Amino acid sequence: MSLPRRLITIAAAIVAAGCFALAVQGGHWWTIGEVGVGPVSTQRCFDGRCENGTLAWAGGSEVWERAGIATWAAGMIAAVVLVALAGALAARRAGRLAAGIATIAAMTSMVAGGVFLLQRPDLPGLEVARGAWFFAVAVVVALAAAIATLRAPPAPVP
Repeated sequence: MSLPRRLITIAAAIVAAGCFALAVQGGHWWTIGEVGVGPVSTQRCFDGRCENGTLAWAGGSEVWERAGIATWAAGMIAAVVLVALAGALAARRAGRLAAGIATIAAMTSMVAGGVFLLQRPDLPGLEVARGAWFFAVAVVVALAAAIATLRAPPAPVP
């Protein structure tokens, strides 16, 4: 893999890992007024004080809540694998194994996140927030980094 391609792929893997982590750890996927709804919890901030809660109050199905947990887990696993891919490429390794695992992790998180999005309860005033956008960017950039690594010509054997 050429140096410019390697550096771009490393940067893409790190960006995707960061986006996955932000999306599932600190990103609200929806907001309802002052309440943020994420994959595993909600956060209410009033008068400068924030409290975390469960998803149970939203009235979503059990499938939706489980999909949220699956989305969180898949996003965190994908973030770790993408950091491993960036590390392999930075060490001038081929990174094909990490790229294959990153592809599977990104696809798995895409399915879990898709179910979480599609199964959401119909609440009045629900607006898409930053977490969903970070997640979408993470999936696309992760797949691009993995595909760039897998499609790179193999290094010549000395």
